[in-house]
Amino acid sequence: MIGLEAMTTAAQYRQYAEECLTAMRAALIPEVQAALFTAAQRWIEEADRAQRSEDDKPPPAAVRRKRTSDEAGAPAQT
Repeated sequence: MIGLEAMTTAAQYRQYAEECLTAMRAALIPEVQAALFTAAQRWIEEADRAQRSEDDKPPPAAVRRKRTSDEAGAPAQT
């Protein structure tokens, strides 16, 4: 994908749910509406699960890096 950022997994699942709801609103057959609503609910559940998993991941190494002793306790130089 040139020029586009990849969506996170949770964001992808939420997009799928939104697409189901859009199709549900356009559907004329009640059984199809019900099936699309159920599918949207399941995508939202997956998004919530993925979000919890993403939230549990440790930050990247650059952010997680421990401060050196110079950075930790030394007063700022002016």
